[in-house]
Amino acid sequence: MRHLALVKPHVARPRDERGARAARQPEEMLKCSYRPDDADFYCWRFKIWYNTLDCAYRTRFRTFDGCTHCSQGDFNLAARRKDLPQRGPTGKTRG
Repeated sequence: MRHLALVKPHVARPRDERGARAARQPEEMLKCSYRPDDADFYCWRFKIWYNTLDCAYRTRFRTFDGCTHCSQGDFNLAARRKDLPQRGPTGKTRG
């Protein structure tokens, strides 16, 4: 199994009336405190620890609209494609 290197995305911070950036959020607020045993990467979109195979499945078979057009999902799909079943949740074969 390949392990993924996580990258923190750049998020523009709001500015106050003078144009100054707001204070930086503490690092603890950016991390999910619960990590299941089978979780092997951190999803930046939903800010949770997650399993790469679950992410790849959602990306390939489009089972959740929130996971569409996600670069982490595309990377996990490429890494775990051989581990996915050939049929989707409705039983149809997908390419």
